[in-house]
Amino acid sequence: NKRGKDSVTISGIGDEDGAKQVPFWTGGKSTSSTLLSLLPAGIGLIYSKDLKRYQIIAGDSVTDYDWADDIVSPGIPIDPDFGPRGRSPIEREKNLTLDTLWRFFVAGALCQSTVHLVLTPIDVVKTNMQTNPAKFSNPLSTFSVVLEEEGVTGFFAGWIPTFVGFFINGGIAYTAVEFFRRLFRDVFADLAATNDIVIIVGASLASAILGTLTLAPSETLRIRSVAQPDYAPNVLGVAQRMVEEEGVITLFSAVPAFMFKEIPFVVTKFTVFTLFTQYLYEAFPAAREDIQLSLLISLAGGTLGGICAAIVSNPADATISAMKKAKSDDGPLATFKKLAGGESGGLFRGLGVRMFFYTLIVSLQFLVYDAIRFSLGIGADDLKLYLDVLGGALSEKGGPI
Repeated sequence: NKRGKDSVTISGIGDEDGAKQVPFWTGGKSTSSTLLSLLPAGIGLIYSKDLKRYQIIAGDSVTDYDWADDIVSPGIPIDPDFGPRGRSPIEREKNLTLDTLWRFFVAGALCQSTVHLVLTPIDVVKTNMQTNPAKFSNPLSTFSVVLEEEGVTGFFAGWIPTFVGFFINGGIAYTAVEFFRRLFRDVFADLAATNDIVIIVGASLASAILGTLTLAPSETLRIRSVAQPDYAPNVLGVAQRMVEEEGVITLFSAVPAFMFKEIPFVVTKFTVFTLFTQYLYEAFPAAREDIQLSLLISLAGGTLGGICAAIVSNPADATISAMKKAKSDDGPLATFKKLAGGESGGLFRGLGVRMFFYTLIVSLQFLVYDAIRFSLGIGADDLKLYLDVLGGALSEKGGPI
């Protein structure tokens, strides 16, 4: 063996009988051994841990392999057909079709809009604390004041723009992440092989930019509805009055602030979720075969993703709430500077409520998203092609070579 830090070299050249054979737990013959025995002297395979694949290698350093070596397979039984790589099936992702993209859109739209709708009361409490900190000093008192002054219906103020906005935003965001993740992996294949986190961040960034343009108008209407309950009788009235008094541009004036909020939020949410769930699947591989365990991992990944996303995006969220609670001539930068100076409770006003709120939102979103994906036939395994070329080629019945 070549005992390198980042690679393991194996060769099929052994004793007079060819490649070495060692007992496997199945008692079967190693296909890998059979294949390697066909290689000429001095030619072997090197498995790169950086590239995560084998490469042909030649030279004096290529020697016989020993499948029992701890470097090749530390304490884990060897697959009788594919040796150390037998635990990583040969696979590739299917190309996305319009039908698949539409199902991603439905899953994303439903998971984001329904979860936000159910948790609207918490969002109302958070928004009131950010827009009027003098009156709403903490979550419990805010809850009591809203209940006393507006009744139960006050906790669902702005629910229509919330549902519509996040329905469209969720459909676009989740579909865009799936689409761009595959696109970037194809275009930047070498980078994806060694640094997949860059692909995830890039896909999330593209998703955040597209989603923000649809979310800004609905969130503007929601914030005005919550901050000024008597502003108009319904959401259409709120939109009409804002446009008449402030112009159509007011619905989009906070887009820069929304970008400042949504980009770190979405990128953090998807990146932390992906990395943490990948870690959990590697630690508990059986979860890939069990839907309940898989959904539990999605819930755990969403929880951590929500906490991190809430922290990094809170300054922008406070800026947006301060801008849209009432008519103002201040732009995003001016509002941000005022909050940074401590006005209206500062940039991290309401962070505790927001961490609780977005932990619930993100964890439930990913849980519902994966549940809907599985039901629509677009789960991770549904979108992969598993190849068994060597097994067929070396079987007694033959196969494609």
